This record gives sequence, structure tokens and C-alpha cells, in this order.
Amino acid sequence: MIEQLTKVCCESPKWHCRRSGIEFIQNFVFSNMFNVRPYAEQIHKIIFKCLFDDQIEVRILSCETLSGLYQCGFIEVTREDFKYFQKMSKTKCSSQISNELSQRHGGILGLCAIVLSSPYDIQKYVPNALMILCEHSNQPNIVQVETFFCF
Repeated sequence: MIEQLTKVCCESPKWHCRRSGIEFIQNFVFSNMFNVRPYAEQIHKIIFKCLFDDQIEVRILSCETLSGLYQCGFIEVTREDFKYFQKMSKTKCSSQISNELSQRHGGILGLCAIVLSSPYDIQKYVPNALMILCEHSNQPNIVQVETFFCF
């Protein structure tokens, strides 16, 4: 199952398939939490890959899914995740339509997932994530509107 989800979510040329695969992962994990726990690392990798997808719809759904997986404790927010999102959010963009924009936006969405994963308390990464997100509040419209759509 994980192998097929990897093919659909990470290798499909159709973004609708990739988006549907992420949506399936979300429902699959939440419905089978204890049975899929051994595959948490592979699911984590799939979600991360889709968080930096070329298509915005895939990135946004990946952010929501990652946030939910963080919130329920299926995947833990790690220092490595935070540092990676921080690094990607600072990617320099040479144009509005580029791989660099997807990387930057994916990093910002990863930080949003960290913030959204703690709706009732403040986890240790949330204040730093919010500080980094505040740096992006004056970004060009494409990043600003797409990112704050998640909140």
C-alpha cells in the first residue's frame, strides 16, 4: 500500500492524482492509526515530498495533512523538520513561476503546519515558527495570499 501511495503521490504526472493520494493518506492514517504506525517514516517522507510539489493545491493539502499528523502525535515535530522548513522558507526566488517559489512556499507551509498543530497550547517550536512567518507577511502576493490562506 505504501509503495503504491508513493507512486501516486510522488511520481504521478497528474496533480489531481497527487492531491487525491494525499487526501487518501490523511483518511487512511486517521482511520487506521495503530495499524499504520510502523509506516510513519514512509508516510512522513511522502508528505514532505508533496509539501514541495509544483502544484499549489497539492502543497496546501499536504500542509493540512502534516498539521493533522503532528497534532495527533502520529509524526513528531523534530528539530530537523523545523530547521528544514526554516531553510526552505528563506529560499531566494528569482521569478514568480519557479521551483524556488515552490521550495519557499513549501517551507512556509511547513512552518504553518507546525503552528496549526497546536491549536490549544503552545509547543516549543510554535513561537519560533510564528516569528519566521511574520518575516514573510510582506512577501509578494503569490506567497503571502497562498500561505495565509492556510490560517
